[in-house]
Amino acid sequence: MRFKPDAPSADPRHMANPLSPRGKLRMACLFVLLGMTGLLASGCARTPRPPAVRVPPVIDLSRLGALGLVQFESPGREDLGQLTTREFLAALQSAQPGTPVLELGGERRLLSQVGRDALDAEAVRAIGEKHHVDALIVGTLESQRVSPKFAFDPSAAFASARADLEGSLHVRILDTRSGATIWSAAPRAKAEIGGMDVSRHGVSNVGTSGPDEAQEHLVNSLVGMATNDFWAHWE
Repeated sequence: MRFKPDAPSADPRHMANPLSPRGKLRMACLFVLLGMTGLLASGCARTPRPPAVRVPPVIDLSRLGALGLVQFESPGREDLGQLTTREFLAALQSAQPGTPVLELGGERRLLSQVGRDALDAEAVRAIGEKHHVDALIVGTLESQRVSPKFAFDPSAAFASARADLEGSLHVRILDTRSGATIWSAAPRAKAEIGGMDVSRHGVSNVGTSGPDEAQEHLVNSLVGMATNDFWAHWE
């Protein structure tokens, strides 16, 4: 008859001692694994985005009182001055709906009404008193010029030609109590009139927006930049 060998003794000497060097090493490895698992879990979890905050406009027009708008000047192009004035007023009231603006007409007519030759501090105060406005908006569309650009690369048999209409808009808000400037903007922009690329494969990328369309694009760009301070935004 065969006898089965006895099961291993449950003698504690045959069990791993957690306080032994080998037991301490195993426990350390276990803690490291648990820590890494926790870090991975926290890293994979998405951090919720903070709620958006509304940032008020740089210029709150309602604080300025009654606004008077003087038709913008455009040397040699009165029609462009009128166009810029209309676009500026539309952008202003789109940014801050309900803002009341009194349209006062051209600068020269206003100056003749108060007996002044230039829009200095005394003239600003006189216009404000006559028309009962607390601030004047004045602006000038300046430096309109066509800027041609040419590029030629003989190694690649490539040539290009561009023509841009460049301009700037200077806008100010004047306090009619003191005649001082309380806000100003002077953006610059350009709009492409036409462009053409010529290579060994022929003519490509021909653009001809025309001067009138380019002027409208230029005015819209300048007005958009000039009225940026009137808009609230979210962050």
